[in-house]
Amino acid sequence: MSLHSILYATLYLSAGYILSGYVRNVFFHPLRAFPGPRLASMSILYRAYYDVVKNGGLLNQIKFLHEIYGPVIRIGPNELHFSDPSAYHKNYAPGSSFVKDPFLYRCFMQSQESSFTFMDPQESRVRREMLNPLFSRRAILKLENVIQEKIDKLVNRITSYPGKVVNISLAFRCATVDIISSYCFAESIEALDEEEFQSPFVKGTLRFTKFAWLIKYFPFIGQLFLSMPVWLAKRCDPSYDTFRALHIQVSKQVDHYLENEVALENAEHEVVYHHLIKPKNGKGYSTPSRESLNNEVLILLQAGSETVGAACTVGTFYATKNAAICKRLVSELRNAWPDINTIMPYTSLEKLPYLTAVIKESLRITCGVVTPLPRIVGPGNAEIAGYPIPAGTVVSIGATFVHGNSTIFRDPDSFYPERWLEEDTSEMEKYFVPFSRGPRMCLGINLAWCELYLLFGNIFRKLEVDLTNTNIQDFKEFTEHFSPAYETFYAQVERVIL
Repeated sequence: MSLHSILYATLYLSAGYILSGYVRNVFFHPLRAFPGPRLASMSILYRAYYDVVKNGGLLNQIKFLHEIYGPVIRIGPNELHFSDPSAYHKNYAPGSSFVKDPFLYRCFMQSQESSFTFMDPQESRVRREMLNPLFSRRAILKLENVIQEKIDKLVNRITSYPGKVVNISLAFRCATVDIISSYCFAESIEALDEEEFQSPFVKGTLRFTKFAWLIKYFPFIGQLFLSMPVWLAKRCDPSYDTFRALHIQVSKQVDHYLENEVALENAEHEVVYHHLIKPKNGKGYSTPSRESLNNEVLILLQAGSETVGAACTVGTFYATKNAAICKRLVSELRNAWPDINTIMPYTSLEKLPYLTAVIKESLRITCGVVTPLPRIVGPGNAEIAGYPIPAGTVVSIGATFVHGNSTIFRDPDSFYPERWLEEDTSEMEKYFVPFSRGPRMCLGINLAWCELYLLFGNIFRKLEVDLTNTNIQDFKEFTEHFSPAYETFYAQVERVIL
């Protein structure tokens, strides 16, 4: 047989194999009865098109498909998405046996051995138990001064900016990055020091989320990028230097604490290494590997600031845009906090009902993580929202479908803090999931709440914020890259002297 014949035979066999796979997925797959686009049932390339080519457009497409096909749709050969909020608790609630689908989480490249990316529930549980003491409410209150210090710096930086017109969305993210780095590692990124809040780390993180979606489908690209010569990687991504410097800094910090236990005793305050390198829980947990420690630090830095930064950005926009909301919020803060030169503690701020309502509504609108988080049904079959689902099926429901449900949240597209002041909010609280639910819910939820109260409280008590070249449409639409990516928010800011 000639070489050409072999090549042709190989091509025909490959094409036949691919075609037979498409036919099997469409006509013989266990999910064949579920509605959805034919192309989606054939190949993951359907979702790849909306994720990559349409630049984070998959979530909007899923919403459109639900309007056509109903409450459950097939968005991949072996994947279903639900819009019925009851599916959320089945997929993610405590006691659920469903495990994470690794397809989504492989986009985090060098952070595969962390509390967030572990696929094995046991590995995740152990790591979270080791870290929980640092993120407990008691620990947060003990280190509240670390958070307040960065918020004071944010206020001072905003009001010292020439012309008083600032990109407040970047300002919030610089603050949350500095808070998470100072709180967890006692070493601040110092993003707030950057001119006009143009922090390379913050801007690089926002760019990386888009790159991550490409890696999700083509993981070899991530490995290729990491193995490139520095000069070439810098040409591909201007933020490469920032991330390379961060990785080097993290590695040095990890090595420092691993090789010098006395350093932990001399740390400025309790940090993650106290719980990972020398856990105090008495359960005999061993110190994670050097690689795993690096992974944990990087994921905490990159993911630990985005939910709070986005919620502050969106909440400040809506509260500033609506004069009635702003007036009521400022009035409550002034009455509770008459002397602006004193510090208002978190425990006092969290008792303010309207401030709490504004924060909750900000979290409801932004949702935290907007990408539907996939879980694998198992070990046996399951029933979700009234539908029998075979074991091994990948299932998900995005938080936007829960927070945007009009049966639970009346007029869900409106920013309406007063909904949280109604006599009975139990149904809304049940479906309020900005930090997810269950065994894989956000590890830093207590820290996030503290940040939100202190940020909203200090900003609206100490500053006057006016919109500049920003309108409602900028916040009605976002691209989905794990967290919502909004347009930048510029504002005119003045210091309140009262």
